[in-house]
Amino acid sequence: MSSDIDYTIKNVDEIPSPALVVYKDIVARNIQTIGGLLDGYDRLRPHIKTHKMSAVAKMEMDAGITKFKCATSKEAALLAANGATDVMIAYPPIGPQIRRVVDLAQIHSNVTFRVIGDDEPSIRSLSEACVDANVSIGVLIDVNTGMNRTGAPPGEPSVELAKLIDSLDGLTFDGLHAYDGHVKGDGEPRQTKAKESVQLAVDTRKQIEAAGIDCPYVVASGSKGFDATDEVDGVTEVSPGTWIFWDTGYGEALAFPFNWAALVVSRVISTPADDLITLDAGNKGINPDVPAPHFRALNLAGELEFLVRNEEHQLIRLEPGVKCPNVGDVIYLIPKHVCTTVNLYDEAYVIDSDGNWTETWSIDARGH
Repeated sequence: MSSDIDYTIKNVDEIPSPALVVYKDIVARNIQTIGGLLDGYDRLRPHIKTHKMSAVAKMEMDAGITKFKCATSKEAALLAANGATDVMIAYPPIGPQIRRVVDLAQIHSNVTFRVIGDDEPSIRSLSEACVDANVSIGVLIDVNTGMNRTGAPPGEPSVELAKLIDSLDGLTFDGLHAYDGHVKGDGEPRQTKAKESVQLAVDTRKQIEAAGIDCPYVVASGSKGFDATDEVDGVTEVSPGTWIFWDTGYGEALAFPFNWAALVVSRVISTPADDLITLDAGNKGINPDVPAPHFRALNLAGELEFLVRNEEHQLIRLEPGVKCPNVGDVIYLIPKHVCTTVNLYDEAYVIDSDGNWTETWSIDARGH
């Protein structure tokens, strides 16, 4: 997708670089697209870790999205402050983070807060903190369905953890959470792997219910597998996040009809040789966590060779025969990983449907 979209900004000379720019109408289009893919928003719990912005959360709410997923207490606070009433923090609260989550539940008593967990002592600590504060927080067991990053094993270990949560004061057992970040490929092989992964959580749900415990939710998947996971009987919600802005990391690997909605405006700051250019978007300007190629440059021709990359510099060798741009020329970059790119900035320059920068959005929940 996105090949037919003109990303040129008419008043780009007013935007200092490097800068994050967001195309508002494309964001709206992506929201419509995912609603079409899922036949509405009832089973969608979008992850806001990608955009971290009140303005985008409000666009999602205005479209009819009523429940959200996030990774940090800062993101949860953003959602609660903007009217969300069902907020799931897909990260286990540990140590001082327990106090932060409990404080949110006290401040926003009209919001249902849910967290995930896979560790008995930490869950007991959360229960004690909730009792002391006279609040109730929902807990979903994080089930390891193959990612091997976090999560309790599926089956009996998760059943025993469900029994514990169900017995503790201050907590409600809300179900299971499963993330399929380990699923690779595209097409039918990807969909098959995603379904096999989440089936482990669905089967665990059946075992929990057979033990006499209500298991209302199975929240699963990210942007790589949500379409397949949504087809699995027993999954109640899917929770992708990158779809809202999209990036080349997913866009070049997956055949989803989303469009790139967030770019980095960069400029040429030096031309050390006829075939070398240095951009002002280094590690602190665009996704510091991915190997080369770090981005796609929309208006640089030919194959790019990514050379030295520093905090504020990106040296690139141009393909032989390609005309070298001038110092000061604007280069539009599509991030390979948009989530970590957004987190580098305090604000985003918002581009309207006519290609003009018209407003600025705060990235309220960047950092932690």
